[in-house]
Amino acid sequence: MQEGLPLDDVKRKLRVEQAVRDFLHVLDHHELDLEEGLVAWNMLGFTMFQDQLPDATHEEIQQRLMQYSQNLYNSAHPA
Repeated sequence: MQEGLPLDDVKRKLRVEQAVRDFLHVLDHHELDLEEGLVAWNMLGFTMFQDQLPDATHEEIQQRLMQYSQNLYNSAHPA
């Protein structure tokens, strides 16, 4: 187990890692290349935000998705 992480955080990280492996398996199964995989990943993210914000415009959802991605990146790479 990783030092310093509560058990729930470790479990969450493992579930996320498994979801990524599953997604990569789906890409392989459908013989998608890197570019197609990235398009699929972005479409999946957009769809998840769209489900959470059903009244938002395409531009609003795109902005939220980009903001979320930037915040996620920043949290993994503190200044």
